[in-house]
Amino acid sequence: MEKWDLYTKDEVKTGKTINKGEKIPEGFYHIVVETLIKHTDGTYLVMQRSFDKKEYPGKYEGSCGGSIVAGESKESGAIREVFEESGISVTEVVPTYYFVRSAANVINQGYLAITDVKNKDIKYQREETINHKWLTLEELKTFIKSNEYNASHASRLSTYLDTIKE
Repeated sequence: MEKWDLYTKDEVKTGKTINKGEKIPEGFYHIVVETLIKHTDGTYLVMQRSFDKKEYPGKYEGSCGGSIVAGESKESGAIREVFEESGISVTEVVPTYYFVRSAANVINQGYLAITDVKNKDIKYQREETINHKWLTLEELKTFIKSNEYNASHASRLSTYLDTIKE
């Protein structure tokens, strides 16, 4: 069973944990990491969520992400999630955005990772992802406004995309 560390709103670890799927107690938070993958050719990876996913089934996201597990750092969690969801091995992630969603008891940390992976080397995690696309920055900015994209993620990612000058 996956366990999550619980944090205060200011990201102080409380020493308490819960099992994945349990209700997060009032006043506590868990951390979700989301990593946007940029190819060395300048395009960005978007991955389609499985239709079996409870939230946003079949929608695309410009990130590989999920909750960090107990004892894991945000950076190591981001690197793990990238590999699990795409098969891409990265060794470094750079922070991009940060959101506290009090209503959901979630702290979202965005990252960027650079890769030169070939299309054929992208692997899907059966329960997580089923398809992918590489988009230019302008295509990505347009795509996140479409019905094919996870609207919740778009609201966070757009704040970062608006800062990029290419």
